[in-house]
Amino acid sequence: MAQRIAADRGPAKIVLKTGHPGRCPWIFSRMVMHPRRRPEPGELVDVWAKGGVFVGRGIYHPDRTLAVRLLTRDPDERLDGEFMHARLGAAKVLREEILRIPERSDSYRLVHAEADGLAGLVIDKFADVFVAQPFSAGYRGLGPFVAEALQRLYPGCRVAFRSDEKTERAEGVSFAPLVMRYPPPDFVDIQEDGLRLRVDFASGHKTGYFLDQRDNRRAAAVFAAGRKVWDLFCYTGGFGLAAAKAGAAEVVSVDLDEKALQAAGGNARRNGLGVKYVHRDCFDFLRERIAAGERADVVIVDPAKLAAVKEEIPRALKTYHDINRLAIEALRPGGILVSCSCSGLVGEAQFLSVLGGAAKEAGRELQIFRVAGAAPDHPWGTDFPEGRYLKAVFARRVG
Repeated sequence: MAQRIAADRGPAKIVLKTGHPGRCPWIFSRMVMHPRRRPEPGELVDVWAKGGVFVGRGIYHPDRTLAVRLLTRDPDERLDGEFMHARLGAAKVLREEILRIPERSDSYRLVHAEADGLAGLVIDKFADVFVAQPFSAGYRGLGPFVAEALQRLYPGCRVAFRSDEKTERAEGVSFAPLVMRYPPPDFVDIQEDGLRLRVDFASGHKTGYFLDQRDNRRAAAVFAAGRKVWDLFCYTGGFGLAAAKAGAAEVVSVDLDEKALQAAGGNARRNGLGVKYVHRDCFDFLRERIAAGERADVVIVDPAKLAAVKEEIPRALKTYHDINRLAIEALRPGGILVSCSCSGLVGEAQFLSVLGGAAKEAGRELQIFRVAGAAPDHPWGTDFPEGRYLKAVFARRVG
């Protein structure tokens, strides 16, 4: 209720130590002259630059390095139901009228946080179910506005909120009341490039399914026909299923998450596809296959995020190096490597350098012919280039 109470009396005022900070939607704690009575986590605030220039209105947190997530720069714009309806309406136009995603799939990312003017919020559409994942305490109060706007834009839709313990610990709040008010169904079936996939909300990660790899799954499947494909860190099987549908001679999908493999197996049966699922550590799988003299025509490497904070970057780079060295060794001459990183803190140039080092250590050369990112329903803005996080490198083993 903090946001509603704050809106009734007007947002609290936060003054910066300097002049106007520019267009970035993030205001860091070191930039702020915190008031003696600090607003509560998630309270709405107005930010003013030194000298009396209005900067924007957004969500405040008194104890985090990121003090304010700006949602509007218009001093006359209230953060209410009409605001949410306008933001979500604009997001819908991009996905449906400009990108025309419904022609290929009934599922897409509707809101990609800062890129869609809703810092700290992600919303994914899975058929008629919208799953919102808040990363800021402010959405405890703004959440009902989000749900109401979705129901206006998509009559008859189902709205659900999901959260995770890591976010709740960091924000110092519980989203349980919001989740209880808008619970997800157990599952929903979606369509993607001719595949029928079940999204399991009970055990799925994040919002339930990784929509950002949609176009990369399709691109990788082009090389699968008649070939042997190893899909590493397969989660619920997206890359492997696309390869099998494209006519791969053999698909082996590997993951340590037993529940994800069960979901992947269900998706394979649902589509009548033959995929072999292996419950194994991907490093061990590759070492064992290499030692046995086995090789693949296509190897896909798509691990979960390895660097969530700067301190984890060195370890992440070493892990990327080690797994890709093994993947390159496991390729037949002329084979295709599809290697991905969803760690936003690892830049594209860094990741390409890691792949080059891995190839050198493996005694091989890679011919890189495509460097892609997230599907276009995961845009990033010029004011917030940090929103560009996913790297997907397509390369051929030379010799």
